[in-house]
Amino acid sequence: MLLNDTEIQNNIDEFVEAHGVEGFFRVYFREYLFQLLNEEIEAATNDPESDSALQLHFSQNVETDQELEEFEEQLRDQCANRADELVEKIQDQPELAPIFEDADVELLEHEDVEEMIRHTMHEMIEVWEDEDFEGN
Repeated sequence: MLLNDTEIQNNIDEFVEAHGVEGFFRVYFREYLFQLLNEEIEAATNDPESDSALQLHFSQNVETDQELEEFEEQLRDQCANRADELVEKIQDQPELAPIFEDADVELLEHEDVEEMIRHTMHEMIEVWEDEDFEGN
């Protein structure tokens, strides 16, 4: 069943009321990162020079549904940890802190705020890549 725009907005409002803007962002970024990695995994070949997520996937020889479920659960947990780091980084920025402090989600509609969040995401992805290369 597809939801209309009003139902979607009501669901988001209810979630934010129950879990706060921080909770919304943590779930949003966890799912975003999870989907991003899944797309990369599905599009990749079995290349040993690939990134760490792909190496994990292929080194475990995921063959059964149970193994795939376990892999996806581990990947989702890793994405949750990365999402937590990303939200903390966004919260540390004075220009973006009001989104969380005042639950001012309308700030997200501003192009410059969207760009700052996108920039922060790219920054964190580079940090994570460096960590993976360094073996952390």
